[in-house]
Amino acid sequence: MSVAAPPGSVTEARLPAHLKADCSACVALCCVIPPFDAAQGFGFDKAAETPCHHLCPDHRCGIHDALIERSFAGCVAFDCLGAGQRLTALAVARFGDADWRTRPDVARWLFAAYPRMRQVQEWLARLSLAAKVSGSTGLQALADELEGQAPHWPDWSAAEQATWQARVQLALAPLAGQRKSRS
Repeated sequence: MSVAAPPGSVTEARLPAHLKADCSACVALCCVIPPFDAAQGFGFDKAAETPCHHLCPDHRCGIHDALIERSFAGCVAFDCLGAGQRLTALAVARFGDADWRTRPDVARWLFAAYPRMRQVQEWLARLSLAAKVSGSTGLQALADELEGQAPHWPDWSAAEQATWQARVQLALAPLAGQRKSRS
């Protein structure tokens, strides 16, 4: 017999849909933009902004069904938290498509924005989960404010990103302190 998790519990906390990867709505940004390191479970070393050898023309993985067997456990473990599809959609809205292979302007924009998008999606995930678990309306309000900035994330300056990082860290710091005091 299973017991339902109490509302707001860690086991009940789930990420909202916009913070879950949907590879079918992405142009394989995680297979191109970040570097791969064979020692970290990626089968071979790959330079940043270089397509994986297994990436097909349709932006799908040619070895997806055999990633573990082919020494790509890092691909299985990686989660962009929805950054890929969100950035792909923003590129389509801005440029009319997200084809980084044939559009150098799109490639430059995507390659520059992806690390920032991935970081901000991680902040949103942390804030969202912390708000659910703690019941903090302040954390949820900050997550909502950050979410409202989504169309601007690709164009944030380093100062804007640093300001948001500080705000997120400050908001989450009391929870980290509570966790340490319980240990």
